[in-house]
Amino acid sequence: MVIQSNNEALLLSNEILRNFELSELPIQNILLKCLRLARLTNDFEGVDWLRQEASGLDTDREGFLTAAAWTAIEKSGRRYFIDDPNNKDQNQKPKKVEQAFTESIAVMEATVSSGRARMKVAYDRDVSLSSSSQLTASQGNTAERSRIQHQIQTSMERIEKIKARLYQYVLDRNYELRLGEITEDIFSRNRLIVDTALKDICPEAFQKFISVYENIKLEDDQNCENVARTCRRLIKEVAESLSPPLAAPTEVSGKLMNIGEDQYINRLIQYIDSKSSSEKIKSIVGSHLILIGETLDNVNETANKRINAEVTLQEVERCIIYTYLVFNYVLSL
Repeated sequence: MVIQSNNEALLLSNEILRNFELSELPIQNILLKCLRLARLTNDFEGVDWLRQEASGLDTDREGFLTAAAWTAIEKSGRRYFIDDPNNKDQNQKPKKVEQAFTESIAVMEATVSSGRARMKVAYDRDVSLSSSSQLTASQGNTAERSRIQHQIQTSMERIEKIKARLYQYVLDRNYELRLGEITEDIFSRNRLIVDTALKDICPEAFQKFISVYENIKLEDDQNCENVARTCRRLIKEVAESLSPPLAAPTEVSGKLMNIGEDQYINRLIQYIDSKSSSEKIKSIVGSHLILIGETLDNVNETANKRINAEVTLQEVERCIIYTYLVFNYVLSL
């Protein structure tokens, strides 16, 4: 479900960028697509901002803009500063007063459209030399055209400010989604390697991983704790298959190391030491294994206490990623 939503969001972000770059739709219509993109990516701050842009800025009972509205104004680039009109001291530099334009994009686009239509009929009429008032020059529509042109220019400048912020927002989301897709592809390739190896050397562990996948979809606390414990047991079973425990300490990279029943990380390190000839790889992978083992122990300790903290879905997902990293390191040797 998450993957499908991310794919839809990526396609939508590409479509919105094309709409912006080729001017395919009015900005008000593109804005609604931006709102959908924020919803698909669970960007709740973005949803609130874009909702206010689409439906109007929030006001309180007295008609003043709310704090959320000012946050939206900041994100949209609607702020501007003018000299303080209440400044009476001509010898001092006037202070700047913050203001904001609050017209919706739809209103400003309508202003531009109607202004252009008015400009078409605001031309100067032909003067008849046979008129009874030949000595009086026609005033013309110069002032009206100037006023209309100013309205059009002001509205377009304001629309462009908001448009630039919307475009940057969609571009940022697009990059994030594309990066997530690349990361997902990398993990999928590594997962395929691990799954293939697990079926051969540890069928029971592979079956438990299938159970992990099913449980991770259920985001209640009990399932999260079960998944965290399962990840730890899986590593121990793979260690049991590759490097059975020994009662006596064993020399690993010139150091004595306990590789008993509970030292499953040490046993995996010992297995790597026996399979790899590169000291650099041994050091790097060994450090990673120690870190992963400590992380899994900490998560399981949190789950066991069940007092001050609960295991979150994010921690469980991290457990699964760490577990796959362990298996990928070890099973690729």
